[in-house]
Amino acid sequence: MKRFLRPAAFGLLLVLSVLFGLMLGKGNGLSGLWADVQSLFREKQPSLDPNDPALKAALPQPDPAAGLPPGPLNDLLDPSLTPEQQTTIVGQMLLDYWTTVRSLPNGTWQEICDQLAGANGKKLALVPKEHPALQDEAFRASPESPGIRLHVLSSSGCAFQLIYDGPDGQPYTDDDLVRNFPPDVKFK
Repeated sequence: MKRFLRPAAFGLLLVLSVLFGLMLGKGNGLSGLWADVQSLFREKQPSLDPNDPALKAALPQPDPAAGLPPGPLNDLLDPSLTPEQQTTIVGQMLLDYWTTVRSLPNGTWQEICDQLAGANGKKLALVPKEHPALQDEAFRASPESPGIRLHVLSSSGCAFQLIYDGPDGQPYTDDDLVRNFPPDVKFK
C-alpha cells in the first residue's frame, strides 16, 4: 500500500497545483474555476446575431437628416412617408424653385441637381449638391427606396409631372404613380 501512496499523493499534489495555478492566473478565484469546469460540460449557446431584427427593433433609429443644413428635401428622408407625401414634398420644392427662378430645373439629372444646388440665374440653392435625396437619376428617401422622377412639361409655365416608381421598383412601368403639377394639367 505504501508503494501506491507516494505516487497517488504526488498526482493529487500535481492536480491541486494546476487548479491553484488556473485559479490565480485568471483572477476569478474558486468561483471562476468552478464556472470554467462547469462550462466544459455544458452545451454551447449560439451567439447572438447582431443583424437579428428583434435586437435592432429596440435601438433608436438615427435621424437621416441629422447634420444636413435646413432644406426642403430633408423631410423626404423620413422612411414613414407615403408615396403621395413624398411627391408632395418634391412638388412643393419645385414650385418654390419656379416661384423664385421663373423656370423649372431641366436637362440631365446632373444638370437638374446642379440647378437645385445654385447653378441657376438667381443663384438660388435649395439643396446641397450632395444631398442624400438626390441619387441614382431620381429623388429618393433612401438608396433602396423607389425613385421620384421629374418630367418637365413646360419649364417657363411651371407644368411638370412627378413619376413615383411603383411596387416593382422599375421606372416608367404601368404600376407607377404619376402626379401632375398643377393637378389639372393634361398630358397626352
